Amino acid sequence: MIPLFKSHYSLGRSILTLEDKSEADDYPDSIIQIAKQNKLNEIFLVEDNMSSFLEAYTNTKNNNIKLNYGLRVSVTESINDKSDESRQKTSKIILFFKNKKGHESLTKLFSIAAKSGFYYEPRLDYETLKNNWSDNLILCIPFYDSFIFNNTLKNYICIPQFNFTKPIAFLEDNDLPFDTIIKNKLEKYVKENTLELFKTKSIYYNKKSDFKTYLTFRCINNRSILNKPEIEHMSSNEFCFESWLSK
Repeated sequence: MIPLFKSHYSLGRSILTLEDKSEADDYPDSIIQIAKQNKLNEIFLVEDNMSSFLEAYTNTKNNNIKLNYGLRVSVTESINDKSDESRQKTSKIILFFKNKKGHESLTKLFSIAAKSGFYYEPRLDYETLKNNWSDNLILCIPFYDSFIFNNTLKNYICIPQFNFTKPIAFLEDNDLPFDTIIKNKLEKYVKENTLELFKTKSIYYNKKSDFKTYLTFRCINNRSILNKPEIEHMSSNEFCFESWLSK
């Protein structure tokens, strides 16, 4: 099972930092610290923007940890369509880069998403992806917020167009009530399209006991309160490294 870390650079989504710390009990917890303590030779970092790359690259390199850096970005039918209807055609993908050229390609794509495609959030479309695609990139279908997830649970009408590459699919189980539904849909899609499927775990905090701290952090960013967080899918404390370690 692949641990998919996310840092505090993905604003409001994680309480893990990328600091290079030595003290085991120093708070807040750091992804670099977790990797060193658990002798991880590599980490998979999936961010909602690319602002964390420099610190991630520097601190993993200093500790001889291989960095696999991915961008979780929205993809829609057309980045020129900036209407409420276009939001019903939007889902998430993850783009990893393999090398320096791949990093350049990903940076270019994110720049397009943040400038030309921005509508509430950075967005790409499949035509833009195809026109700027590089074999130095890897496209992955996340378990949550993918076209399968959104079409199934939100009644969206997302139509994927992966004719320019062979995506990899990610499978998760975090004890959420709909995980089995998405799992069955995803496995069917993978079989029909002969795709690779990897089990993954999204990690936003270190231990299960950190869930209340994480929820508080999310509430602050959401301008809500613990008694009424008003945040979707906040009913599991499984999005942590402790849970991945126990599998």
